[in-house]
Amino acid sequence: MPGKKQLTKAKEILAEGNELKKQGKIEESIETYQKAIKIKADFSAPLNKLGAIYEKQKNWTEAEKCYRRLIGFNQDKPETYLKLARVLRRQKKILGAKAAYQQAIELKTDWEGKIYKEIGDALARKDKSEEEAIAVYQKAAELENFEEKFYIRLGKLLKDKNRLDEALNCYEKALELKPEESILYLGIGEVQQKQGKLDEAVKSYQKAIELNKEAVGAYQSLGKILKQKGQLDTALKCYQKALQLSPDSRRINRLVGDILKQQGKESEAQEYYQKAGL
Repeated sequence: MPGKKQLTKAKEILAEGNELKKQGKIEESIETYQKAIKIKADFSAPLNKLGAIYEKQKNWTEAEKCYRRLIGFNQDKPETYLKLARVLRRQKKILGAKAAYQQAIELKTDWEGKIYKEIGDALARKDKSEEEAIAVYQKAAELENFEEKFYIRLGKLLKDKNRLDEALNCYEKALELKPEESILYLGIGEVQQKQGKLDEAVKSYQKAIELNKEAVGAYQSLGKILKQKGQLDTALKCYQKALQLSPDSRRINRLVGDILKQQGKESEAQEYYQKAGL
């Protein structure tokens, strides 16, 4: 069958499939779309329709096959890479999803902010992709406003990369949205501590504890600074409070042991070291 006649026939069958789908006859519509593809293998419309149906059915494997076939005969459609990335994420194929997302943003540079956030979420899940995730998140932030969790995540990525001023800006943006969130003061304190602003960090940790009496991380970080300042008794109280909240923590047991040892209380320190598995 010549190419033009193939396409005409495939379009007729596609229309039949669309009508069946409209009537709720999903399995029949799937069979009809498949017939259209058999007649014209590079006809994108029925493949897209099938991919969408399989996604709705959560049949990620078949949806993936559709999108890979589409890419096989047209590698310049960013939307197809986005669809492929999403079904790969559903299957926890993170490396493949990451590659598909990266191709999508190479082919198209004007996605909506929420799409850049989605891509950043995927990139942030893989080692050695943090810088790429940061760049994509920052692009998202330029285009759209998000909830405080977005800025917390970006702030943490920036903090881990020692981009401390940028990290602080993110946490402060999150604070504007949710000023009574303990975890934000914990994040700010960690940045200030890395910057060497210990007195400011102490205040941030104290604020985190004021807002959440069970903020284990804040007690632990506060204890570390107080120990640095030589305030061993106060530091010990912080670690002991953290230990009350997390009694099985090997790390906190070790930290308590370290202070007791520094105070010359060897036998007491040994008890905590044993709990720490040392």
